[in-house]
Amino acid sequence: MDIKALLLLPLRCMLLMPALLSTSHAATIGVTATLLPACSAGTTSGSSTTFGTLSFGNYASLSSIISATSAQLAGSIRVNCINGLSYKILMDGGNSGNVNSRNMVNTSNAALKVLYNLYTSATFATIWDNTTGLSDIGNGADQWHTVYGRVPVQTTPAAGTYQDTVNVTVSW
Repeated sequence: MDIKALLLLPLRCMLLMPALLSTSHAATIGVTATLLPACSAGTTSGSSTTFGTLSFGNYASLSSIISATSAQLAGSIRVNCINGLSYKILMDGGNSGNVNSRNMVNTSNAALKVLYNLYTSATFATIWDNTTGLSDIGNGADQWHTVYGRVPVQTTPAAGTYQDTVNVTVSW
């Protein structure tokens, strides 16, 4: 063996060493996600959630039945639940505390009231209550539920603005 080959031997070993020492290991990583049954409802502004206001409009007399139908952001109930999740929408009695005889109160004189009620359909057959309410199944997108309001014939109280606040509960 010549001297050049002997001198180059350590260099060759160093070049081959990483290939001889190189190893690899294969492993797996687990990946998981849990989708919880979830819904969102209403429109949130600041810290409050609202469905807007169902307006019966302006009238000089309550000598005829007045009906109102909600619209998006004006009293309709927006619910967005994951696909296939059942949910229920309930409404309380508002100022009166009684779903069967809701009333709007005069903003200047709480003793003055206008009777009204809210219904689940345009037939006005079923009062939207805090027990049965309205049930549906989520589809993963916004679902808008129309609220139907009716003011029955009654003695017309003093002129003014009459209002009520009804709490809506969406449960799933």
